Amino acid sequence: MTADARCCYIDLDSTLLGFGGSILRTGNNAPTEAGIHALTALQAAEVPFVFVSGRSRLRLETIGRLFGAHSVLAELGALEAGYPTAPGQTVLDAVSATGILDELLAREPRLEIHPGAIWGREGSHCLRGIASADTAQWVAACSGDALRFADNGRIGPGDVHVFHLLPTGASKEASVRSHLRAHGFDPAACLAVGDSVEDMAISACVGAFALVRNGAEADPALAARARWITRAAYGAGVLEAVTQWLEHGGPG
Repeated sequence: MTADARCCYIDLDSTLLGFGGSILRTGNNAPTEAGIHALTALQAAEVPFVFVSGRSRLRLETIGRLFGAHSVLAELGALEAGYPTAPGQTVLDAVSATGILDELLAREPRLEIHPGAIWGREGSHCLRGIASADTAQWVAACSGDALRFADNGRIGPGDVHVFHLLPTGASKEASVRSHLRAHGFDPAACLAVGDSVEDMAISACVGAFALVRNGAEADPALAARARWITRAAYGAGVLEAVTQWLEHGGPG
Protein backbone atom coordinates (compact mmCIF):
# COMPACT_ATOMS: atom_id res chain seq x y z
CA MET A 1 0.00 0.00 0.00
CA THR A 2 1.52 3.31 -1.05
CA ALA A 3 0.90 6.51 0.87
CA ASP A 4 -0.42 8.34 -2.18
CA ALA A 5 -3.21 5.73 -2.60
CA ARG A 6 -4.51 6.35 0.91
CA CYS A 7 -6.72 8.98 2.46
CA CYS A 8 -8.36 9.35 5.87
CA TYR A 9 -11.87 10.81 6.14
CA ILE A 10 -12.63 12.25 9.59
CA ASP A 11 -15.85 13.55 11.11
CA LEU A 12 -15.46 16.55 13.41
CA ASP A 13 -18.13 17.05 16.06
CA SER A 14 -18.21 14.28 18.69
CA THR A 15 -15.43 12.51 16.81
CA LEU A 16 -12.24 14.54 16.45
CA LEU A 17 -13.70 17.36 18.57
CA GLY A 18 -14.83 17.07 22.17
CA PHE A 19 -16.57 19.37 24.62
CA GLY A 20 -17.57 22.70 23.10
CA GLY A 21 -16.29 21.65 19.70
CA SER A 22 -12.66 21.79 20.87
CA ILE A 23 -9.90 19.52 19.63
CA LEU A 24 -8.17 20.05 22.98
CA ARG A 25 -11.05 18.73 25.11
CA THR A 26 -12.51 15.28 25.73
CA GLY A 27 -16.24 14.73 25.87
CA ASN A 28 -16.25 15.45 29.60
CA ASN A 29 -14.16 18.63 29.18
CA ALA A 30 -10.82 17.18 30.30
CA PRO A 31 -7.72 18.44 28.46
CA THR A 32 -6.34 16.23 25.68
CA GLU A 33 -3.91 16.41 22.78
CA ALA A 34 -5.00 13.09 21.24
CA GLY A 35 -6.78 14.67 18.27
CA ILE A 36 -3.71 16.74 17.42
CA HIS A 37 -1.53 13.63 17.64
CA ALA A 38 -3.89 11.81 15.25
CA LEU A 39 -3.49 14.52 12.60
CA THR A 40 0.27 14.78 13.05
CA ALA A 41 0.57 10.99 12.71
CA LEU A 42 -1.21 11.19 9.36
CA GLN A 43 0.99 14.07 8.25
CA ALA A 44 4.13 12.19 9.28
CA ALA A 45 2.97 9.20 7.21
CA GLU A 46 2.20 11.56 4.29
CA VAL A 47 -1.42 10.43 4.27
CA PRO A 48 -3.88 13.21 3.39
CA PHE A 49 -6.92 13.68 5.60
CA VAL A 50 -10.29 15.16 4.76
CA PHE A 51 -12.84 16.62 7.17
CA VAL A 52 -16.35 15.30 6.44
CA SER A 53 -18.95 17.24 8.37
CA GLY A 54 -22.38 18.75 8.60
CA ARG A 55 -20.76 22.13 9.15
CA SER A 56 -21.03 24.83 6.51
CA ARG A 57 -18.44 25.05 3.76
CA LEU A 58 -17.07 28.38 4.98
CA ARG A 59 -16.65 27.16 8.55
CA LEU A 60 -15.17 23.87 7.42
CA GLU A 61 -12.69 25.46 5.01
CA THR A 62 -11.40 27.67 7.81
CA ILE A 63 -10.88 24.65 10.07
CA GLY A 64 -9.32 22.70 7.21
CA ARG A 65 -6.73 25.39 6.54
CA LEU A 66 -5.94 25.67 10.24
CA PHE A 67 -5.18 21.95 10.61
CA GLY A 68 -3.73 21.26 7.17
CA ALA A 69 -6.54 19.14 5.74
CA HIS A 70 -6.26 17.98 2.13
CA SER A 71 -9.84 19.17 1.54
CA VAL A 72 -13.26 19.34 3.19
CA LEU A 73 -16.71 17.87 2.45
CA ALA A 74 -19.40 20.11 3.93
CA GLU A 75 -23.09 19.96 4.87
CA LEU A 76 -23.43 16.18 4.34
CA GLY A 77 -22.98 16.76 0.61
CA ALA A 78 -26.05 18.99 0.26
CA LEU A 79 -24.25 21.44 -2.04
CA GLU A 80 -23.42 18.78 -4.66
CA ALA A 81 -26.64 16.74 -4.59
CA GLY A 82 -28.22 18.37 -7.64
CA TYR A 83 -31.24 19.81 -5.82
CA PRO A 84 -33.10 22.22 -8.17
CA THR A 85 -32.66 25.92 -7.46
CA ALA A 86 -33.83 29.14 -9.10
CA PRO A 87 -31.24 31.60 -10.46
CA GLY A 88 -29.38 33.17 -7.55
CA GLN A 89 -31.01 30.82 -5.06
CA THR A 90 -29.03 28.57 -2.74
CA VAL A 91 -30.04 25.00 -1.99
CA LEU A 92 -30.80 26.20 1.55
CA ASP A 93 -33.20 28.82 0.17
CA ALA A 94 -34.84 26.28 -2.12
CA VAL A 95 -35.43 23.89 0.76
CA SER A 96 -36.85 26.75 2.85
CA ALA A 97 -39.24 27.64 0.03
CA THR A 98 -40.94 24.25 0.31
CA GLY A 99 -42.32 25.25 3.72
CA ILE A 100 -41.41 21.85 5.15
CA LEU A 101 -38.94 23.31 7.63
CA ASP A 102 -41.66 25.45 9.22
CA GLU A 103 -44.04 22.48 9.32
CA LEU A 104 -41.32 20.32 10.84
CA LEU A 105 -40.58 22.79 13.64
CA ALA A 106 -44.30 23.11 14.38
CA ARG A 107 -44.65 19.32 14.47
CA GLU A 108 -41.54 18.73 16.59
CA PRO A 109 -41.51 21.26 19.47
CA ARG A 110 -38.34 19.75 20.95
CA LEU A 111 -36.37 20.70 17.82
CA GLU A 112 -34.81 24.08 17.06
CA ILE A 113 -32.54 25.60 14.46
CA HIS A 114 -29.01 24.99 15.74
CA PRO A 115 -27.85 28.50 16.70
CA GLY A 116 -24.17 27.61 16.38
CA ALA A 117 -24.56 26.26 12.85
CA ILE A 118 -26.32 29.10 11.05
CA TRP A 119 -23.33 31.05 9.75
CA GLY A 120 -22.35 30.27 6.18
CA ARG A 121 -24.98 27.62 5.50
CA GLU A 122 -25.85 27.10 1.85
CA GLY A 123 -27.34 23.64 1.50
CA SER A 124 -28.92 22.03 4.58
CA HIS A 125 -30.87 23.21 7.57
CA CYS A 126 -29.14 22.13 10.77
CA LEU A 127 -31.31 21.47 13.82
CA ARG A 128 -30.71 20.19 17.33
CA GLY A 129 -32.93 18.57 19.92
CA ILE A 130 -35.08 15.46 20.11
CA ALA A 131 -37.24 14.22 17.23
CA SER A 132 -40.08 11.73 17.06
CA ALA A 133 -39.20 8.28 15.78
CA ASP A 134 -41.23 8.77 12.60
CA THR A 135 -39.83 12.19 11.65
CA ALA A 136 -37.69 10.88 8.79
CA GLN A 137 -40.69 9.10 7.27
CA TRP A 138 -42.81 12.22 7.68
CA VAL A 139 -40.26 14.43 5.89
CA ALA A 140 -39.94 11.95 3.03
CA ALA A 141 -43.71 11.76 2.59
CA CYS A 142 -44.28 15.52 2.81
CA SER A 143 -41.53 16.28 0.30
CA GLY A 144 -42.39 13.54 -2.18
CA ASP A 145 -39.04 11.95 -1.32
CA ALA A 146 -37.17 15.07 -2.42
CA LEU A 147 -35.89 15.79 1.10
CA ARG A 148 -34.68 13.67 3.99
CA PHE A 149 -34.20 14.11 7.72
CA ALA A 150 -30.73 12.92 8.73
CA ASP A 151 -29.50 12.12 12.23
CA ASN A 152 -25.89 13.29 12.48
CA GLY A 153 -25.27 12.05 16.02
CA ARG A 154 -25.72 12.95 19.66
CA ILE A 155 -24.31 16.12 21.15
CA GLY A 156 -23.87 16.95 24.79
CA PRO A 157 -25.60 15.22 27.68
CA GLY A 158 -28.97 13.50 27.48
CA ASP A 159 -30.51 12.50 24.17
CA VAL A 160 -30.02 15.72 22.20
CA HIS A 161 -28.98 15.06 18.60
CA VAL A 162 -27.97 17.14 15.60
CA PHE A 163 -30.21 16.68 12.57
CA HIS A 164 -30.20 17.96 8.99
CA LEU A 165 -33.03 18.70 6.59
CA LEU A 166 -31.44 18.26 3.19
CA PRO A 167 -31.87 16.89 -0.35
CA THR A 168 -32.47 13.14 -0.47
CA GLY A 169 -29.44 12.58 -2.69
CA ALA A 170 -27.09 14.25 -0.22
CA SER A 171 -25.01 12.16 2.17
CA LYS A 172 -21.51 11.85 3.54
CA GLU A 173 -21.19 8.57 1.66
CA ALA A 174 -22.02 10.21 -1.68
CA SER A 175 -19.55 13.03 -0.97
CA VAL A 176 -16.75 10.60 -0.14
CA ARG A 177 -17.46 8.47 -3.22
CA SER A 178 -17.20 11.55 -5.41
CA HIS A 179 -14.02 12.70 -3.64
CA LEU A 180 -12.38 9.29 -4.10
CA ARG A 181 -13.07 9.39 -7.84
CA ALA A 182 -11.96 13.00 -8.24
CA HIS A 183 -8.62 12.50 -6.48
CA GLY A 184 -7.77 8.96 -7.51
CA PHE A 185 -7.51 7.45 -4.03
CA ASP A 186 -7.88 3.70 -3.69
CA PRO A 187 -11.16 3.16 -1.81
CA ALA A 188 -9.95 -0.11 -0.29
CA ALA A 189 -6.87 1.67 1.08
CA CYS A 190 -8.80 4.46 2.84
CA LEU A 191 -10.04 4.94 6.40
CA ALA A 192 -13.05 6.82 7.76
CA VAL A 193 -13.69 7.64 11.41
CA GLY A 194 -16.95 8.89 12.87
CA ASP A 195 -19.61 8.65 15.55
CA SER A 196 -23.00 8.56 13.80
CA VAL A 197 -25.14 6.61 11.36
CA GLU A 198 -24.29 9.20 8.69
CA ASP A 199 -20.61 8.50 9.26
CA MET A 200 -21.01 4.74 9.24
CA ALA A 201 -22.61 4.93 5.79
CA ILE A 202 -19.15 5.88 4.51
CA SER A 203 -18.06 2.33 5.35
CA ALA A 204 -19.71 1.21 2.11
CA CYS A 205 -17.06 2.98 0.05
CA VAL A 206 -13.80 2.71 2.06
CA GLY A 207 -11.70 -0.20 3.22
CA ALA A 208 -11.93 0.55 6.94
CA PHE A 209 -14.36 2.45 9.14
CA ALA A 210 -13.87 3.02 12.88
CA LEU A 211 -16.75 4.03 15.14
CA VAL A 212 -15.45 5.97 18.13
CA ARG A 213 -16.47 4.63 21.52
CA ASN A 214 -18.76 7.53 22.41
CA GLY A 215 -20.73 6.98 19.21
CA ALA A 216 -21.21 3.32 20.07
CA GLU A 217 -22.34 4.16 23.60
CA ALA A 218 -24.80 6.77 22.31
CA ASP A 219 -26.42 4.39 19.80
CA PRO A 220 -26.42 0.68 20.71
CA ALA A 221 -28.18 -0.21 17.44
CA LEU A 222 -25.40 1.47 15.50
CA ALA A 223 -22.78 -0.26 17.64
CA ALA A 224 -24.34 -3.62 16.84
CA ARG A 225 -23.65 -3.01 13.14
CA ALA A 226 -20.09 -1.77 13.59
CA ARG A 227 -17.16 -4.02 12.70
CA TRP A 228 -14.66 -1.75 14.45
CA ILE A 229 -15.34 0.21 17.63
CA THR A 230 -12.42 2.01 19.24
CA ARG A 231 -11.69 1.46 22.91
CA ALA A 232 -11.22 5.21 23.37
CA ALA A 233 -13.69 8.03 22.73
CA TYR A 234 -13.55 11.31 20.80
CA GLY A 235 -10.06 12.43 19.72
CA ALA A 236 -8.38 9.57 21.56
CA GLY A 237 -10.54 7.19 19.56
CA VAL A 238 -9.45 8.88 16.34
CA LEU A 239 -5.81 8.54 17.38
CA GLU A 240 -6.34 4.86 18.20
CA ALA A 241 -7.98 4.22 14.83
CA VAL A 242 -5.36 6.13 12.85
CA THR A 243 -2.47 4.43 14.65
CA GLN A 244 -3.85 0.92 14.14
CA TRP A 245 -4.76 1.64 10.53
CA LEU A 246 -1.33 3.02 9.68
CA GLU A 247 0.34 0.03 11.32
CA HIS A 248 -2.03 -2.81 10.44
CA GLY A 249 -4.58 -1.51 7.91
CA GLY A 250 -7.35 -1.90 10.49
CA PRO A 251 -7.97 -3.02 14.08
CA GLY A 252 -4.79 -4.31 15.71
